Amino acid sequence: MTDPVLLDGVARGIAAGTFAATAAAMAASRRLAPVRWVSVLFFVSAIAHVFDSAYGDAHPSLLAWGLSVTGTGLFWLFALGLFEDEPLLTPWKALPALVSLGIWLLTLVVSHEVAVWLWRGFGLMTLGLVGHVLLVAWHGWRDDLVDQRRRLRAPIAAMAAGYVLVQGICNFGLPGVGPVLNATLLQGLCLAVLGLMTAVALLRVEPVLVEAPRPVTEGGSNPKSETLDLSPADRLVLARLDRAMNEAEVWRGEDLSIGTLAALVGAPEHRLRKLINGVLGHRNFADYVNGRRIEAAKQALGDPELALKPVSTIAYELGFASLGPFNRAFRAATGATPTAWRQTAAAASPVHLRLVESGKRPPNSKTSA
Repeated sequence: MTDPVLLDGVARGIAAGTFAATAAAMAASRRLAPVRWVSVLFFVSAIAHVFDSAYGDAHPSLLAWGLSVTGTGLFWLFALGLFEDEPLLTPWKALPALVSLGIWLLTLVVSHEVAVWLWRGFGLMTLGLVGHVLLVAWHGWRDDLVDQRRRLRAPIAAMAAGYVLVQGICNFGLPGVGPVLNATLLQGLCLAVLGLMTAVALLRVEPVLVEAPRPVTEGGSNPKSETLDLSPADRLVLARLDRAMNEAEVWRGEDLSIGTLAALVGAPEHRLRKLINGVLGHRNFADYVNGRRIEAAKQALGDPELALKPVSTIAYELGFASLGPFNRAFRAATGATPTAWRQTAAAASPVHLRLVESGKRPPNSKTSA
């Protein structure tokens, strides 16, 4: 009969080896993106968790224990960077990992009773972070234009949710599980499976996942597109797409989806996804459409003839379903709110400058105290 301790050691060795190989491949990648280094940190914490969790509550190494505790926060940060295509990871997104580390440090100095409640809060935070990863993976699946990454959304989300379930079984027990399989061995086997699946999934498509988004011209095309060897069918689809977006302005439609746009240009959805991603350089369909909308919004907000038109009306006319998403998309693209953009544009308008030069107070300007 196989020794459970030996089997657990082998499983954890496999897990640590595969996590280390994935981290090394990510670190060695020549394509620079924030998710690259976040992934390295996450896999280092995963390796620490592999060894630390083998000892239950003993924790022979404080360093491994501390790194292990930050794992869920780093996984959340890694998943957001992987799926949301943000050019920079904002500092506040490191907060869950830092809070986890803070909770761990507190448990080292407080009483056992207080530490129990702190670990319960940590468990609830872990569930919340993994739940948010599931939501992000599901919500962005339809708009993801990177096929390899799109196929990874469900497996990564499922692996995260599955391991949280296993952790729950190991930490709190489950009637009938104890006599059948040792909880530590169950955890080790799951970590080995996770390591192997992660290595196979990420290493195969790693260049596509961690590359920074390519620059896109104002007209919506990628500078490299002219050098691509496109088939006549692809060129026809791109020509129809150009007419639909630039002449018909279908992006103004609130319910526009990749499937609807594919039907409009008469192309299979998978072909349109490939062309918008590979030729035009966009990795997310919502960003591709919103780019047109934001450019139009900037022009409308800077037009003196539309100065009395409410911002909400402009947002609705450009295809946004509500003002909140419009404000977030506009600020992400310009770094300013729509109202601030309008005020800046008005201050720079020729009419405003002429009034200032003549000594007259521009309309809607505030008098000094």
